[in-house]
Amino acid sequence: MSRLADQLMACRTAAELYRLLIKVECDDVPAEIAAALRADYPLPADVRSWLGKMRTMMFSQADAVQPYWRRRISANVALYSTREAQEPRDLLIAFCGLSDRLQAPLPVILQHIDGARFDVLVLRDPTKRIYLRGVPGYGDDAALVAESIRRDMDLRRYRSVRAFGTSGGGWVAFTVGALLGAERAISLSGMPPTATFRLSQAWGALGYSLDEQEADFAVFERIFNAIPDRSTPLLAIYGGAFEQDRLGAEGFEKLVGATGIGFEGVDSHNLLARIMRRNLLRSFFDRYFLGDLDRIVPPPGQRMVPMECLEEPLQPVPTP
Repeated sequence: MSRLADQLMACRTAAELYRLLIKVECDDVPAEIAAALRADYPLPADVRSWLGKMRTMMFSQADAVQPYWRRRISANVALYSTREAQEPRDLLIAFCGLSDRLQAPLPVILQHIDGARFDVLVLRDPTKRIYLRGVPGYGDDAALVAESIRRDMDLRRYRSVRAFGTSGGGWVAFTVGALLGAERAISLSGMPPTATFRLSQAWGALGYSLDEQEADFAVFERIFNAIPDRSTPLLAIYGGAFEQDRLGAEGFEKLVGATGIGFEGVDSHNLLARIMRRNLLRSFFDRYFLGDLDRIVPPPGQRMVPMECLEEPLQPVPTP
């Protein structure tokens, strides 16, 4: 039996189906997709096409299904884990962008993150204010979000913490990562929410609004600069040929000393889509979540790396 296949079959209108597919892509675990792929149901052609695309993305660089389960912590925060006992593992804190995703459907992302090593805490800001007011129902700014994570996650259980944010989640991943003393924090295609880098007009054309009358664009610098120990390494990763994200990475370099890493020839905001086309998503996560920083960070004065670097053998950080 497949819960998802039953739900797909129950949809009576295109709008119902669309809402369900969006929810699945933002919320479900790999096993739920895999069960629907196995189900012997007379699914409509558009659903079969969607499942086929999910299959292609999920198994681009993975064989066995990652057995994550989901525990809802609040309306906009969920923990994904494969933990069956109190074995040591790491915590990855992931902040979604404007689409409430991590540049790809969540089941695809989870399928390429080692569930034997990581618990994944996923946070989103559905108000589309890029976390300028924190995570609704969980913390009214980035500092309060970090406090809530400390309260709910018992960080003493984890060997280390890493933070990761895509697009509008990049700056808050840096901030929360530094507040929690993370092993590293990564912004993927992100930029600071300062007046210099406001994109509210461009986002407005896409139907989003930051409500500038109440948006505090200086919250990043104010909270980040007040952190007593800012020793967390910060990586600002972006498509090297995409001007907007290059400027964002340079902004992070100037404001908080992040290291910019641009992938040569990628002229898209959605870097992960380009990486998936090369079947290198697992390699990307392994390299930048687990790789030795001395090996994966470009030499001083350089930013650009070739996509082929993801094909190199990983030099992992030793397990504590």
